[in-house]
Amino acid sequence: MNYNHQGIIKNWKLLIEGEKQGLYACFSLFYDDLYRFGMSLYRNHELIKESIQNLFIELWKIRDKLAEVENIQQYVFTIYKRIIYKTHQKETGKDNSNQVPLEEINEEHISVHSYEAILIASQEDQHLKKRLQFAMASLSPRQKEIIQMRYFECLSFKEISHKTSLTERTVYNTLHNAVNVLRETLLFIWIMINLD
Repeated sequence: MNYNHQGIIKNWKLLIEGEKQGLYACFSLFYDDLYRFGMSLYRNHELIKESIQNLFIELWKIRDKLAEVENIQQYVFTIYKRIIYKTHQKETGKDNSNQVPLEEINEEHISVHSYEAILIASQEDQHLKKRLQFAMASLSPRQKEIIQMRYFECLSFKEISHKTSLTERTVYNTLHNAVNVLRETLLFIWIMINLD
């Protein structure tokens, strides 16, 4: 794990002071290693993503106690392991007989909040808006077009299929791939929405 220690210390201090920019920076600094570590424990993408978002919501809630932390990385990973375990226990305690296979998952299953709510929130916050715009720039023109029609124009898959002359399956697959590209950004925005 190659960390920018000075960056972590600086942004941890901002987090303690209640600055969301500090939380955002810590999220970016830790995300890849948290994801890899989580996947080494449980080969479950959805569990790991949910655990990461729960971790940063928890850190924001207890930020007034974080000044006492000496080893930031160790502290973050200790809490993270506890959260992963609790989230896994909660998941395994549910009836999974109706669980949707990953390849059939649609946008309603990817996040607790609808993407419409996430996108609206990002439009109202300049920092989140810039982050989303940066992520959108990495999409292909077709992916951008379908994101626009689905989430900003609120068209159904059938309507998008008709307008683009693509099959509904192709529309779905294109949207799903675009969402995968935007996933980290949308996860971060979801966390920021839930801090207020």
